[in-house]
Amino acid sequence: MSDRQKVLFRQMQLVILGLVILIGGIVADHQVFRIIGIIVLILGIVRCYSFWKLLKKLEQEEDTEA
Repeated sequence: MSDRQKVLFRQMQLVILGLVILIGGIVADHQVFRIIGIIVLILGIVRCYSFWKLLKKLEQEEDTEA
């Protein structure tokens, strides 16, 4: 697994954690868990997207230098 894949995989783990917390909050009928799950899910999606864009930009810069 390349470093790029490792970084994106870690961010996807955060997204999955948010989904698990959200689903657990829905099943257990706890409003606090639902809110925390949504926040973690959104944070994970934003981080995953931003890292993906950053790594894509760095990859393009490496290609232009070579």
